Amino acid sequence: MNNDQLIKTTHRVAVYATFALLYWVFIFLIITVFDLKIFREKMTEMFFFSLLGLFAILGSAIILNVMSNLSKISATLAATQPPETAPVRTAQWQRWLVLLSFPLIVAGLFAGDGLSKQRKKALLIASAEKLVAENQPALALLADYTFSPDYLQKSEHTLDILTKIDKNFPDVIVIVPDSIGDKKLFLGFGEQRYYRDDNDKNKAEKSAYIYPTSLEERAYLNQVFSGGGTAYRFHAEKGNYQLYFPVTFGDKKLVLYFSDFQRYGKYGS
Repeated sequence: MNNDQLIKTTHRVAVYATFALLYWVFIFLIITVFDLKIFREKMTEMFFFSLLGLFAILGSAIILNVMSNLSKISATLAATQPPETAPVRTAQWQRWLVLLSFPLIVAGLFAGDGLSKQRKKALLIASAEKLVAENQPALALLADYTFSPDYLQKSEHTLDILTKIDKNFPDVIVIVPDSIGDKKLFLGFGEQRYYRDDNDKNKAEKSAYIYPTSLEERAYLNQVFSGGGTAYRFHAEKGNYQLYFPVTFGDKKLVLYFSDFQRYGKYGS
């Protein structure tokens, strides 16, 4: 390979590496700013390692290009006539292609994020339906709610088993309506709690089990327990997937709250 061919090759490699670097930084910024969930794990590490690779390719191409140009300049100075060089022209369609590629990339990233949420939603709902269908007797006992040490122990034992059955539901909480004085609220059972002995469990108060909700969540739960709705509620935000799944046993009803947190773009994820 002579100097001219080497110069052209290294120039193309440098241009391609520069565009790849530009696109990859642009994609990473869009994913980070809009909190899109495209890659499940180790995105940050993958980004930095790919940057090192692109910089290595770009640096090598630039060094080879400079050395080839210096060799060509030396040969030109030693020759009697300078070589003819053809002017480099950039096609207009190439410029438009580069400009249009950025909005297409953004649209593809948002479409991928939406697809990821829909797939996760379908997976969680299917898992919840199967989990409920296979554990009817245990859930029927939980639907027979009365705030007591016996119910606390029963719910803790049952939910401990449910969380180990399906890996899609590392956290499961049973939500039931109740009241403290004249204040209507919701209680949640299933979060890990520690008691020194049975006396602590016997002294447990309702206030320790209040399930905090947002305005939208309270409206949904009120509708479910008032008999006006039986539909599930799915919500995804920043890698946290939540599913409210109503279950009815005769005239008694409870809501199973499933949550799964997927870490994206974090070290060690």
